[in-house]
Amino acid sequence: MISDIYFRPLIPLLLSMIAGLSCGLWFPWHSVWAYLSITCCAGILIIRIIRNKTATFLPLFLFFSLGYLSIQPWFPETFPHNHISRYTDTGPVDISGHVTESPEIRNNRLAFELSAQTVGIDGKIVPVSGKINVRVLNDIPDISAGDMLFFKSGIRSIRNFNNQGGFDYKRHMVFKGISGTAYVAGDEIRIEKNDAILNMKWLIGYARDKFSVMIDSAASAGEAGVLKALLIGDQNFISPEVRENFNRTGTSHVLAISGLHIGIVATVSFLLFKKLLSFFNLFLWNAWTRKGAAILSLIPVMIYGLLAGMSPSTQRAVIMVSVFLLSFLIEKEHDIINTLAVAAMLIIALHPPSLFLISFQLSFLSVLFIILGMEQTLYRANKQIDADNGWRHRMQKKTAAFFLVSFFATIGTYPVVMYYFNQVSLVGLAANCIVVPLTGFAVVPAGLLSFLIYPISSVASVWLMKTCSVILGISLEFINYFAKLPFAAIKTVTPSFFEITWYYLLLGTLFFILKGKTGKIGREKEGSVFERIKRRAPLIAIVLLIIAAFADTWYWLDKRFLQKDLKVTVIDVGQGTSALLELPWGYNVLVDGGGFSDNSIFDVGEKITAPFLWRKKIKSVDTLVLSHPDSDHLNGLLYIAENFNVKEIWSNGEAEDSLGYKRLLEIIKKKNIRMEEFREIKRDRTINGTMFKILYPESDFKEKKEKWRKGDNSSLVLKTVFGSKSFLFTGDIKAKGEYDLVKTAGSSLKSTVLVVPHHGSKSSSTDNFIDKVDPEIAIIPVGWKNRYKFPHPGVLERYKSRRCRILRTDENGAVMMSTDGKTLTVTPTIVN
Repeated sequence: MISDIYFRPLIPLLLSMIAGLSCGLWFPWHSVWAYLSITCCAGILIIRIIRNKTATFLPLFLFFSLGYLSIQPWFPETFPHNHISRYTDTGPVDISGHVTESPEIRNNRLAFELSAQTVGIDGKIVPVSGKINVRVLNDIPDISAGDMLFFKSGIRSIRNFNNQGGFDYKRHMVFKGISGTAYVAGDEIRIEKNDAILNMKWLIGYARDKFSVMIDSAASAGEAGVLKALLIGDQNFISPEVRENFNRTGTSHVLAISGLHIGIVATVSFLLFKKLLSFFNLFLWNAWTRKGAAILSLIPVMIYGLLAGMSPSTQRAVIMVSVFLLSFLIEKEHDIINTLAVAAMLIIALHPPSLFLISFQLSFLSVLFIILGMEQTLYRANKQIDADNGWRHRMQKKTAAFFLVSFFATIGTYPVVMYYFNQVSLVGLAANCIVVPLTGFAVVPAGLLSFLIYPISSVASVWLMKTCSVILGISLEFINYFAKLPFAAIKTVTPSFFEITWYYLLLGTLFFILKGKTGKIGREKEGSVFERIKRRAPLIAIVLLIIAAFADTWYWLDKRFLQKDLKVTVIDVGQGTSALLELPWGYNVLVDGGGFSDNSIFDVGEKITAPFLWRKKIKSVDTLVLSHPDSDHLNGLLYIAENFNVKEIWSNGEAEDSLGYKRLLEIIKKKNIRMEEFREIKRDRTINGTMFKILYPESDFKEKKEKWRKGDNSSLVLKTVFGSKSFLFTGDIKAKGEYDLVKTAGSSLKSTVLVVPHHGSKSSSTDNFIDKVDPEIAIIPVGWKNRYKFPHPGVLERYKSRRCRILRTDENGAVMMSTDGKTLTVTPTIVN
């Protein structure tokens, strides 16, 4: 039993540490118990070692406690009195600090991390600690790592869009040590070049800048952008079109310097150095060729890591590959799985939050499944085949290896890719088999060599870079070809934690069965009950997994298509409005989509609404309702209209001369979505037992001449009725519109739930309107500490005086409601 647990001793210890880290993430602030557990476990372990006795589970408890304790510094109960977080959301302050990393250009904005040193308030300078994110708008100045900056700005605290199961952006920034975000115009920053602060980083930055200029001189703009990503880790110059092509072909991992790139550099270097050292008798006689090659390979690995900027993902890749190289120094044959565990444990020990980062998870899962898969297929099949079988056999083996590496990396990361990106490539295997060898084994090593020979011969370096550009051009042609295929990629729903666990248990069982067919498993003679159960374990596991799959499938079928209740969710989209209606039998309606003024900066539909729908296993939205074409209602619908098989759109038909509205019309035409003229839309209809009534504006409102009827006051007002419960969606209608609505709709306005007009502005929610609606619940869709200062205190008072239950998306997050037509259940994401 003990030998089974510790067959690979680091695996159970690593798993225990991971469990402790996860527990520390979800249940922080219990460090006293962790310290007590560590003390007890260490003490008992020492006693048992002295007495020469075994301790099977004590090391597991010890590493669990160490894991729990290691994550706690990222979740302090209180910050120091001089921490920068003390000055968030307090208004503009004078800030000084130095830039910690090379800035990046994102959506025409310069972004970087600033280690704050002082904050000035009312002429008083206060020393501070901590880091903030800085976004530079308009004129972008020349800022480098190590520069000292001085500027005035407010610091916004990090906030989440609080939708159930949504991405925890706040936690993500906590792991990076970021406590707030500052926005400042470029011409308002004073810069002091102070390279002495980060001398090494300055030298690396200088080398990267020189190399970047050389790349620009040797390659076209499109290829230069990708070359910079591959060689110096700078993705700022990759066009959105090229990036999307990489995403659709499943080759986007090539653009981010990670374990793949570092591993290829290490492999090429190792083979080269091993060949060179074989010419020296000293190394041959002492069997030092592999050891020497491994040590020498660390040099190009470190150079490449430094040239790439040593981002956190690159640092993890360098550590992982270095551990693998150093394992060659061990005299006996090493276990590659154990070596992978050493690398993982070392990375987690140095930076515990790494466990929860996408790059870490994808890197280690892909490497793990490549190792497991290759051991059971190509390597096992060729273990006894002699190398003298000729070049054809060796070529076939290498071709099969490329395919299998891509295959096992893909199946090993599928659920994680689906969870984070909601897209899988159907051409990824083919694309990777072409792109990875060309870019990894040709472009990256040749580009690195070009950098190394640049001080010796700039001409030779440039010509070598031109060769890299030609090879990369061929790769890009293949990527463009694959990306244009209509079936290249599909959007997927988000798998649940249960489904991800099920998938990996299934893969583990299949690998176990495969190993049993060619190994010793299942060959034991009849023995103990444990041995008989062990032999039947794969069959039992398969049966249980099939039952679990049926149960999960039935659960979601029932939840999506067999429910008889109406579910309404007012989604937290910041300063905007969006509501999802899930009708009985799976029909879905989305009323408005929220949105920011510029989708290129942040697309609410792509980043918030779509993931929210995918988590509910929704891939089709039958009807979109656009109350009016303001960006905070329209722009979030664009991505939904393009990616969710929308059948029809209800709109008041009022056009707006904006990029968003023009884009909507393009999508409608491209996707053949039905959008009738407003006067032709049925004003009353029933869908799956749910009644919809368009109460406003009147069908002929465009023919009326009053100026106040345009814009917000022409918002489409929709009432949804299910049994005795009703919901009123009012867009941005204002006082005059409310007056006209009361006059035309009268008693039809009475509703159980009111989505408050115009985000609770003082220009809406008049007394007469509220009295006619007479809501039990008033929901205000509003952004946290928005610049308009919505909702207005007077509006809040009007609803309070009528004893309405008030819920706000800035304070309560998304508000979920469910009704069977008789009773109404209301569940805010955050309960105050």
